[in-house]
Amino acid sequence: MRQLIKLLSWTLSVLLTLMLGIALLVALDSRPRIPETALTPAERTWVKQWISANRPSARPSSGINALSLTEREASLLLNGLLERMAQGGADLTLRDGAAELSASLRLPLDQVTSYLNVRLRLVEDAKLLRIESAKVAGLPIPAALAQTLAEQALGAVERAQVVKTLDLEEGAIHLSYAWRPHMLEHLGSGFVPEDELPDVLGAQERLHAIAQDWPRRQPITLARLLSALLAEEGDDPVAANRAAILALAAYVNGRIIRDPSEAGTKKVARPRPVALRGRRDLSQHFMTSAALTVEGNDALSNLIGWLKEVSDSDGGSGFSFADMTANRAGIRFARLATESPAGARRLQRLARSGLSEEDFMPEIDGLPEGMSHRSFVRDFGDPGGQAYKRMILNIDERIESRPLFRRSAG
Repeated sequence: MRQLIKLLSWTLSVLLTLMLGIALLVALDSRPRIPETALTPAERTWVKQWISANRPSARPSSGINALSLTEREASLLLNGLLERMAQGGADLTLRDGAAELSASLRLPLDQVTSYLNVRLRLVEDAKLLRIESAKVAGLPIPAALAQTLAEQALGAVERAQVVKTLDLEEGAIHLSYAWRPHMLEHLGSGFVPEDELPDVLGAQERLHAIAQDWPRRQPITLARLLSALLAEEGDDPVAANRAAILALAAYVNGRIIRDPSEAGTKKVARPRPVALRGRRDLSQHFMTSAALTVEGNDALSNLIGWLKEVSDSDGGSGFSFADMTANRAGIRFARLATESPAGARRLQRLARSGLSEEDFMPEIDGLPEGMSHRSFVRDFGDPGGQAYKRMILNIDERIESRPLFRRSAG
């Protein structure tokens, strides 16, 4: 049951990521268009029972499985997952060959409550689904733009070869899928561009070889892994560096990348903890932001990193400017590694001489951490405030003072 919840949550995460990308383009609303839906005890029981009945152990481990849901059942599942992952509500209407989805999500963008209101019309096509029209905060945006934002997510599902057929009809949805071993890893691997996958898988193999030879009682350092992966020479230095960054981002987050076209269950050793400045979380922030930069852009990496910290301040581990430093250092590193062939080759030469964390990650002494939302707002206001801007300027100055970035600027 836990695996199925993860799969459904992963699918919803794709939708949330799409919504976040669209939200970058327009203003948010101060109130939701779709009120938050509070499920009744009976509805929660139904959602729990449905997930239990459709868990992997209750279905064949191989072959094609089929699911059919009425419009009401699909809406209940969607809102049940939203209860777990976010604050908001959603309304789903199923037509013949099309689906209309309206959703309102509360986002932790500042101390003023903000809602992302989205309305999408999706239609069937050869690649499962296509966005025909989209509105955000009541403003229409080009369907082609929304489709571009969705292509990578939908392409991941297609390349993972999990969903076989998807049929929409009036008031119902019919889905056939192949439950495969390591399904979530295959789905996650689908986000790696198909033409880059062989290089990323090769980088992952080298990572596991390094980890296997590393003394068990010694923590693996991010600098050591970056030095080893980036030292590899190739015809295309930018592509090689991109592959190294994507493979390492998955590794430090405890993820394994698998070839979606392979149905086998080859056993792979689980990734070992990787430290940056003696902390595992900093290596995760650094590499995740680097991967987002090579696959997207700096603005999206900055926004997602900041959203995560604000979410932490509102009941999680607390807002951390040390984490923000790792985010921004990762973005800077990725730009250096992939912006030009000359820069990529220069970084590879330095890697062959051996990188240290002093080269690319500043000290984090004196940076506020563990801040509650209240203390963050009290001390820094919002990202438009002068106090916050001064702190970010201080962080960026620390990053630019690193030898690796001083050399690249010279």
